[in-house]
Amino acid sequence: MEIVATVLIIAVQLMAPLAWAVYGEIIAERSGVLNVGLEGAVLLGAWGTAVGYTRTGDPWIGVLLGVGVGLVTGAVLAFLYVWRRVDQIVGGIIVILLAGGITVTFWVTLQGDAPTTNLERMLVPLLSEIPVIGPALFGQNALVLGAVIAGPVLLLLLTRTRWGIRLRAAGEAPEALDASGISVRRVRTVGIVLGTTLGAVGGATLVLTSSSGAFVANMSAGIGFIALAVVILARWNPLVGLAAALVFGILQALQYQAQSLPFLAGVPTQLILALPYIASIVVVAFNRAARYPAATGVAWEPRS
Repeated sequence: MEIVATVLIIAVQLMAPLAWAVYGEIIAERSGVLNVGLEGAVLLGAWGTAVGYTRTGDPWIGVLLGVGVGLVTGAVLAFLYVWRRVDQIVGGIIVILLAGGITVTFWVTLQGDAPTTNLERMLVPLLSEIPVIGPALFGQNALVLGAVIAGPVLLLLLTRTRWGIRLRAAGEAPEALDASGISVRRVRTVGIVLGTTLGAVGGATLVLTSSSGAFVANMSAGIGFIALAVVILARWNPLVGLAAALVFGILQALQYQAQSLPFLAGVPTQLILALPYIASIVVVAFNRAARYPAATGVAWEPRS
């Protein structure tokens, strides 16, 4: 039971960055934008957070800087995708390449004294005392706990608010939204900026949960791409996305406890490390019937 509890704690920590990225991609795709550049947003968010933390010693200043970088990245993507109607796949790939170059080039010159601690853990009264799942879900830092709470909150926003209805209309029936006098471009701009910013929060969570504020090249390790697969698996439902992200977190956590789990004895380490990526391929291969929001990936041309 102790091993299970340990695996679950690690799994939730590894789940959180992916969950934030999944929420961001759900919002973007619901608005009609396929944000392939999400991987770059996660990487830039991690870089900005690490720079802010190492320069000031305050992790929350790091988070603010990471979020700020995410906002700027989202604004750039909105300009490219929504206002200039650049191909969303090509634009996303360019952003990923630029993110890799920027983070590697400017990390050494902008970093300060490297911090040695992660974000402080928070214990939710009573809930954190529940056996096994309590410490894993309710004994984490604020960013991890926020990722757990954000799933149901986002579901309510998408299904029970005027903003959510307009966002989904922009991805499903932009003509109807435009006919009602609401700017499809503005709704999509908000969607992609918010979605990209949440991806950057995922990068901040990655830095402040498992790497003590440090940054390494390509530390996002494909989180943005895995998020694209998880969104398909979840059918654009944030709660299902949270559960799917937890499954991926468990697959990643197994590598840290492989020696303690009898059923993994003799399994090559390389195979265990590859499990999340293999799962992503399987998800995409067996979810071909998943239907994207009708207008996702289709540039909007306003009526003349």
